[in-house]
Amino acid sequence: MSLIVAPDPDFDSLVSVAFADAYHVSLGNQAWEPLTLEAKEAALRRATQYVMARRVKEHYLNPLHYNVKAATAEAALRANDGTLYADVEAQAVVSETVGPISTTYAASTSGGRMRFPVIDDLLRGLIEGDGVVKLVRA
Repeated sequence: MSLIVAPDPDFDSLVSVAFADAYHVSLGNQAWEPLTLEAKEAALRRATQYVMARRVKEHYLNPLHYNVKAATAEAALRANDGTLYADVEAQAVVSETVGPISTTYAASTSGGRMRFPVIDDLLRGLIEGDGVVKLVRA
């Protein structure tokens, strides 16, 4: 199935394979280069799902803001290696005692969700409810 790229109303990817290729080459992300066309398209579909789930503000989708494109390419790289939507434990093991063996659990600071700082930073200010608070002087 061919990739349908935004702004087509039936899009399944925010960016084309050509954009992702150029983006990753420019940053030296060599893990992207050897992927097949089918693997790249599948990764871009999953990346689009991830980025759109962040609730990108509509006015950054048409025309598509460069940082949304870059975040999609970054997410595609992680989608391909399985880390984008990997299941993550809600707690980290720090201490628990079973007989002579001891392990301790610490509360997760990410709510059990894997974090991707580069994607978060690229989307900062472009998504709904991203923690940016506008202060207005009375």
